[in-house]
Amino acid sequence: MLNATILGQVIVNGISLSAIYILVALGFTLLFGIMRVVNFAHGEFAMLGAFALYHLMTDWHLPWLVALPLGVLMVAAASMVLERLVFRWFYQKMFQSMIGLLGLNMMLMFGAVLVWDVYERNIPAAFTGVLFLGDVILPVDRLVVILIALGALAGFYLFIRHTRAGLAMRAAAQDVEIAETQGVDTKRTYQVAFFVAILLAALAGALWGQIYAVSPLMGERPLIMAFIVVILGGMGSIPGAALGGVLLGFTESFLGTFYGAAASAFVSFGVVILLLIFRPWGILGTPED
Repeated sequence: MLNATILGQVIVNGISLSAIYILVALGFTLLFGIMRVVNFAHGEFAMLGAFALYHLMTDWHLPWLVALPLGVLMVAAASMVLERLVFRWFYQKMFQSMIGLLGLNMMLMFGAVLVWDVYERNIPAAFTGVLFLGDVILPVDRLVVILIALGALAGFYLFIRHTRAGLAMRAAAQDVEIAETQGVDTKRTYQVAFFVAILLAALAGALWGQIYAVSPLMGERPLIMAFIVVILGGMGSIPGAALGGVLLGFTESFLGTFYGAAASAFVSFGVVILLLIFRPWGILGTPED
């Protein structure tokens, strides 16, 4: 039976899931929109973000508010090695990137299994209380995740819309050759876009691990969710990624609460199939000529 307590929980869960899905999908669609790279390894960077937060808190005993940004930055900085060795060879090569980065995904996942084994770990709880608004129960950890994710999304929006680097990214996404003729350093722009994309993925993984659990195999779900979100919104569309994340987050929260995870997954993938049949460019995407 639907009551204020259950409805409040559905809404809070929906917002937190939406925020995390948008974070991971923004990084995915950023790489595709600018460099035409289908990053099948995207979920593994989310996994690494979760493990970075875990070790900084359990081994280094850093407070959560220090460990979270530090761990995310560490993963994004370390990823630049892979950008130089692997990713830059696949820029503007969509189909080659799908095969090559699928291999990288396997390497990162099984490399993580060799390092950490397959069992799950729990990140120490930074927030354990609840807030009561009448009959509505609000877990503090979920509220903090929502605030952090919304702050990151606002920062991303300001970066894209109001900085020279963001302007260069938007120009490169529209037409690389024209952007270069206008003086845009596309090599540098690609590096900045890659760093931002991995930063968002690592943050999403850390927040996900904070709510659920951390394991070397956890990267599969963020990757699948990123695919669903960008297909719903439209490949390469940043507003579409935001809309797709909201739709998926609330759908999963509502159906998962009342009908179970199997029903939620069934409906989510069913909608994707129908969308690919009738509107393959997504809700806010544009059809290619």
